[in-house]
Amino acid sequence: MVEPEIAEQLMLKNPQNRDCLLPFLNGEDLNNHPSQLPSRCIICFFNWPIERAQKYPDLFHIIEKNVRPQRIQSNSKQDRDKWWLHARPGIDMKKAIASLKHVLVRSRVSEFHMLVFVPTSYVFGDALVVFAFDDNYHFSLLQSNIHEAWVWRHASSLESRNRYTPTDCFDTFPFPQNPSSEARQRADQVGGEYHECRRQIMLARQIGMTATYNLFHNPACADPDIARLRELHTEMDRAILARYGWDDLAPAHNFYQNERKQIRFTVSPLARREILGRLLDLNLKLA
Repeated sequence: MVEPEIAEQLMLKNPQNRDCLLPFLNGEDLNNHPSQLPSRCIICFFNWPIERAQKYPDLFHIIEKNVRPQRIQSNSKQDRDKWWLHARPGIDMKKAIASLKHVLVRSRVSEFHMLVFVPTSYVFGDALVVFAFDDNYHFSLLQSNIHEAWVWRHASSLESRNRYTPTDCFDTFPFPQNPSSEARQRADQVGGEYHECRRQIMLARQIGMTATYNLFHNPACADPDIARLRELHTEMDRAILARYGWDDLAPAHNFYQNERKQIRFTVSPLARREILGRLLDLNLKLA
């Protein structure tokens, strides 16, 4: 990884270096930067042979000096033989997102369940979970309290935070089977409004997602922008419930204490239990 000042110097020295100095997004940037902008770059030679990487001598020298000594001692033959390449480049992920301009991302370990759209041109750190969706409907679904209830039920925990493991939280999550296009369109619409409202809040206040959700879940905060975000979250949850065909379920949004004695603006404990029960039934039916 390369600090911004060094990256800028390298690109000024040789504009060609831009080809292999890519923005590197980690969990701290995602959760705390108002625009989720990466704070550092990373040298990436993609899957190139060493001869092509050597055509970028400034960058190759950095890797040769700082990376090669550790990599040639690795137990992995692949790591030793191709020390100038990323050891775990996420090839399957890159194939999945190749046709997209943006993807949904969340931090693997986080105090709050927070997803956001970011460009696919970033290199994603291992602390992030990347979802190969670029539409507001899937944002609405995965950001909703319906999915969050499933996440908190199946994720492992680290202190007061949850650890989003895709095999437990995503692969098992039963997507809506209700064919209603109207319900999907409504979820898509309100999801876009919610994402934009939250984006404007972060830009106006110059705070990241974690600070935004600290306000969101604080009963003492009645600021109009935060109140509007709560309204949109309520609408988003109702739209997703309609997408499942569960219009009969009353979410009763308000401030409640969760299992970890934390105050959260969310659906009622009764509604959460009912949602989890229905999701489990749907999971078993689909299985």
